Amino acid sequence: MPAKKTETKDTVTKKGTKPVETKATKTTARTKTTKKAEPKAKETVKKAAKTKQTVKKTETLKNDKASVEAVADDKVKETKKTTAKKAPAKKTTTKKTTTKKTTAAKKTTKKAVTKKEDTKQKMEQYNQFSLDTCIDMAKAMGIDMGYDQYAQLLMDQSDTKEIVKTILEQYPIKADAFSYEEDGYDLDLLEVLVDKVAQTVTIKASDYAAMGKEIEAHEGYVISEESLDNNDEYNADFDLVRRLLMIAQRKDIHTMADLQTIVTVDATKLIEKFMDVAYTVLKNWQYDDVKYYENFIYAVLSQFNDLYQAYENKAMMDVADLYIEHGDYGLGDANYAYILRENQIKDYIYYRYAKAYEHIDYEKSRAIANEALQFVDDRYTYYPNIRQLLEN
Repeated sequence: MPAKKTETKDTVTKKGTKPVETKATKTTARTKTTKKAEPKAKETVKKAAKTKQTVKKTETLKNDKASVEAVADDKVKETKKTTAKKAPAKKTTTKKTTTKKTTAAKKTTKKAVTKKEDTKQKMEQYNQFSLDTCIDMAKAMGIDMGYDQYAQLLMDQSDTKEIVKTILEQYPIKADAFSYEEDGYDLDLLEVLVDKVAQTVTIKASDYAAMGKEIEAHEGYVISEESLDNNDEYNADFDLVRRLLMIAQRKDIHTMADLQTIVTVDATKLIEKFMDVAYTVLKNWQYDDVKYYENFIYAVLSQFNDLYQAYENKAMMDVADLYIEHGDYGLGDANYAYILRENQIKDYIYYRYAKAYEHIDYEKSRAIANEALQFVDDRYTYYPNIRQLLEN
């Protein structure tokens, strides 16, 4: 720039003198022109610079944004990596939770075991009580039942829990109404009580399935010449028939066909065999045994209508013979007199009556046979037998 100023001074001339154009002057003129155009150029340059700066800023922003996004991506990646690295820590947390649950489960199991042991000890204590004591404790809880009532329930149901359920339906008692710790008994006593009764009863529902085979075995018995064998058979038959009678009475059964639905076989032949064995055995037993048998066999026949019609006369004649055998002639004669009055066909009755006295009072036996001839002739089945008694 200083060089340009020097050139400008040398071109100045005197007033009125036309300046001589020189290269320097031309250069100066150009320079002036250039200086006038410079502002626009500067503005353009400035604008261009601003534009560049804007572009740079934009690029910088873009780069910064890209950088930010890259950083963000990196952070996400790092976060994922960190998360992946921290994953085992979750397992540790799960383990801790599991451990807590396991501990809780152990505590619950421990309580359950303790409760089970307490219940076991309580039931053992109940089992040490006598049956009468258990019945009394049940009554103290409001269950007003006696031994026979428990025994009857056992004939209806074989499941102890179901029997207890039936009892509580009849006597509604809340489960928490009584406490073993405070009262000395609770409702758990009932199961023990029912089991104790089951051990002592003659017949219960759980026995029904086996009774069919038992009936078949005894109805096939052949009366022996050995009195001891017959005695044992009589006792066994008596017990079996008594159980059948108890079932029929409990369930209101009045025919052998209905009884068969429970014990699976027809017991009619068993009843007949029992009567035959009793007739053989009781001749040698005591008089009171005859009376006991009489009451029992009449009860059996009265329970079953079909048995009564088929075996009433046989039972009465058997008992009358046994009374005569034991010396009670009055009761024996009275029984035969009743049977003769009640029956139109008398040949067999007269034969049995005369036969009963044959070895005891022969003359009375002949007298009975002669009386029979008033009602019996050769048309009757037992006429020859009556005639033979007279001839002997």
